[in-house]
Order: sequence, then structure tokens, then C-alpha cells
Amino acid sequence: MLFFKTTQILKMDNNQQNFIDQLNASWNAQPQINKEEVSTAQGYQNNQNSETTYKGARLIFPNTSIDQIWKDNGLDFQAKPTKLFYQDHNKVLQEVTEYQGIINNSTGQLLNIPKNDYTILQLDKIKNVIESCRDSLAIESIMNIDSKRFVINTYIKECIGDVRKDDPIKRRCTFITSMDSSVGFTLALLDFRMFCFNQMAQVKSSENLSFKHTKSITALVDRLPRVIDFNKHTFKQSIEEYKYMVRKEIKEEQAHEILKDLFKNEWANKQVCTHRTLKTTRPKTVNDLVQYKPIMDNFRKENNIHKSSNAYNLHNAVTSYLCHEQGANNIKDESERARIRLENCLYKSSKATINRSKELLLAA
Repeated sequence: MLFFKTTQILKMDNNQQNFIDQLNASWNAQPQINKEEVSTAQGYQNNQNSETTYKGARLIFPNTSIDQIWKDNGLDFQAKPTKLFYQDHNKVLQEVTEYQGIINNSTGQLLNIPKNDYTILQLDKIKNVIESCRDSLAIESIMNIDSKRFVINTYIKECIGDVRKDDPIKRRCTFITSMDSSVGFTLALLDFRMFCFNQMAQVKSSENLSFKHTKSITALVDRLPRVIDFNKHTFKQSIEEYKYMVRKEIKEEQAHEILKDLFKNEWANKQVCTHRTLKTTRPKTVNDLVQYKPIMDNFRKENNIHKSSNAYNLHNAVTSYLCHEQGANNIKDESERARIRLENCLYKSSKATINRSKELLLAA
């Protein structure tokens, strides 16, 4: 049971809560010493990426047992519902009728206070799905964010293929869920370029595999092995699309126009202040955007490396910026900047930009 006193929640005594807060901070602050070694073992060539930079991400050695992975990464707990009570003005305990508390049964940590129709998706449900597909899936990394939000990255073993010589793409199957209602359950099938660890696109047939925590969610999770198996067969088509992009010539003038279209909502019909005192303005252009120059610089670098100017290089220029460079100036901690980039690419604005970039370049 959890008790309310007037409007304040008495989650637990202060010493216990402080201890749990320190454990959470410690979990996200301690770097994994062998991250670069593990990333290399997984086949990635860029070991200085957001996943190795974010201290709350743990990379998994190949062939580690799933029971060990769950234990090592703090996933082996049950989220338990509990009744809520408050103390009225007469100091009599009254039960809260519309809400429930969700606690971590291992630590006592309060995870959420949702409405009563909220359905808990236990992490062992995802574990069972991965185990049922163990011949097809292997876990590559875990993000455990304060024991409330979780990203479990697996890859599909049969889905690794070259776009150019020694330039392979790997298809990941990523499970995203939360205990604090910050995100619903999502299964994302994502293509990653192993040379640079750029997220290249989300597989279209997986774009709608996002569900709120309702009573139907556990049944939906049970269907996921069939969904994963079906989506394996789209990988060959994706590789052919990337190869087409390699053959598709794109010059700098075309790149400029494509970036104008890609980021149109950030500059069209907007003004830039040219003199604060005089309050003069001019129309904003794509060149004013903070991402424009680094993306064009990335494009030129890709062209120089591969001795050609094509759609695949421009797409990598866009994804490289979003996956490795983007970050708010007011956030100085590199680990925190990496976490924000990772989550943006997984289920926020950067994911849509990456998918749109690929669409524009295939149509160019």
C-alpha cells in the first residue's frame, strides 16, 4: 500500500528513497569499461557512437545467456500494483478509487501512479518473446533508464548484408517500453549501417507496432514472434533500395533542394531577426538551420571517401548528424546528449526525419 498525506505522496522513508536514487544515479553514471571491445565483437566499426557514449547503455557480449543479461541489467523484477490511500482532514485513511500505485518488488521504488485501467507489461514478457525467437534474435544492448524506461536492442541474425563492398547493413529489432507511462510499448525494426553506426531507417511494416498499456497489450506481445518472422523477409528488398541509392547520382545543388524539403517545417514562412534594436527581420532559409552546414560537410566527406556523389552518401550525411552530432547547447554532459540522441532516433522527431530522408532520396 502507498499512503497520501494531503497532497504529498509518502513513497517510503527518506533514507530508503535517497538510497534508491543513489543506486539509479550510480547505474547511469558508471561507464562500461569494455564497451568498445563488445561493439567490435558485434561487428560495428564505429566504436565512438551514442550507444557507447551513453553511460546508461550496456553492450552485451555475444552468446551471453538471456537470464544473465536480465540479471546484470536490473530487468529481473516484477512491477506490482498496490492500493493508494490518503489521509483526510480528520486523519482517517481513505482509499483512492481511480488510481493505483506501481512499485518495483525488488527495491520498493515507486514507478508510476496510473489509472486503474493501466495494464502492466512485465519485462519477463519481452524476455519470453526474445527466448521464443532465440534462433533468429540476439541481444546487442540494454538501456535501463532509472528502472522506469527500457530499450532492449536485438538484431535479426539472418539480416546482415552489404550495400557496398565491406559496407554492411544490420537489421535490429528493438523493444521499447516503460513503467512510468513515458512511452507505450513499441517494437521497431531498424536498419543500422555497421561502418558508422548510423540508423538508416525504420522498416515500414513495423511503423505501427506501438501500443498503449491497455488490457490487450499482453496478447499483442504474444503475437510478436510471428511479426518478427514476417519482417525478416523484407530485408533483401531494403538492401536493394540502399544499392539503388548508391547508383543514384546527387550533386550539391540537388542536395540543397532535398534538405530544403526535408526540413521545410523548420524554415518555411518564418523570419530571422537581423537587428535586435531596429527589430528588422528577413525570411528564414534552410541555410540558417543549425544542421544544414554539418550535413553538407558530411555529404562532401562521404563523397570524397567513396569517390562519388550519390543519394546514399547524402542519406548517411543526414543520419550521421542525427545519430552522432545533434545536441542542445545547454546540455554539456556528453552521456546525457547521447541518451537524448538515441531516444530521438528511436521514437521521437529524428526517427521521422530519417525515414523521410530515405523516402525523398529514393524518389529523387
